[in-house]
Amino acid sequence: MTIPGTLAQQISKYPAAECTPMPVVVSGGRSWDLKRLRRSFSHDNGFILVEGYPPAEQLLSQCQRLAPCILLADEALISGMKPTDFSALVDFGRSIKVLAYGAVHDDRSIQHLLHMGCMGFIEENAPPTMLKKAVCAVAGGEIWVGRKLLTRIVQRLLFASRSPRLTPREREILQWIAKGYNNRAIAEKLRISHETVRWHIRSLHAKLGLQDRPGTALFARQYLDEDSQEEALGG
Repeated sequence: MTIPGTLAQQISKYPAAECTPMPVVVSGGRSWDLKRLRRSFSHDNGFILVEGYPPAEQLLSQCQRLAPCILLADEALISGMKPTDFSALVDFGRSIKVLAYGAVHDDRSIQHLLHMGCMGFIEENAPPTMLKKAVCAVAGGEIWVGRKLLTRIVQRLLFASRSPRLTPREREILQWIAKGYNNRAIAEKLRISHETVRWHIRSLHAKLGLQDRPGTALFARQYLDEDSQEEALGG
C-alpha cells in the first residue's frame, strides 16, 4: 500500500479558498469509505479530509503544525501512548481536537479518553452523516459524548469543585456510607465508638455543606468514583 505524503502535502493539493478550511485528519486503518467521507467533508463545507498514519507521536506532531485541526483517531492509536504524553500534545483540544472512534464502550472507558484530552468518542460503525455532526460539534469546541454521560461528568466536576481536603478517617467513613452502612456498623468496622462516628459525620456535613444522610451518601459515591478515575490515570 502506498502511504500518502505528509498532511501538509495532501492539503496543498486543494485549491485556495477565501476562508481557510479546517483539516480533518483520519488516522489510518479505518474501514470508512474515504470517498464517501470526502463528499461529506467537502471543501465547500469548511473542512479538508486528509489521511494520517502512525506512529502516533509523528502523526500528532504533524497535526500540531496544522493546528487548528481535528484528528479522528482510532482508540488503539491513543491507548498506545502514555496518557501524560498524549495530554501534553493535544492540550485538551486547545492544540489538537481529537475525536476518538472505536467499538462500543462503557462510560468509564470513554471518560478515560476524555481525561486523556480527547474531545469526544464516536462508534466506529457510525454513518458518515453522524460522523460529520460529531466533527462539526468538536470543531465548535463541544464535547461529543452521550448526554447522560456528559451530565454525570459535569455533576462530578461540580462535586469536586466544592470538595475540601478530607482526613483519612473521613474518607474511610465516606467509603462505608457509600456502601450503605449505618453509623453503628461503621463504628464496628473501624473499631471506634458510635459517638466518634457521629462526630466525624457532623464534621463531614459542615465541610461539604450537607445536611442529611441521603445527600452524604450521594456525595460519597460521586467523590469516591472521581477519586478512582484520578488514581487510574496516575493523578
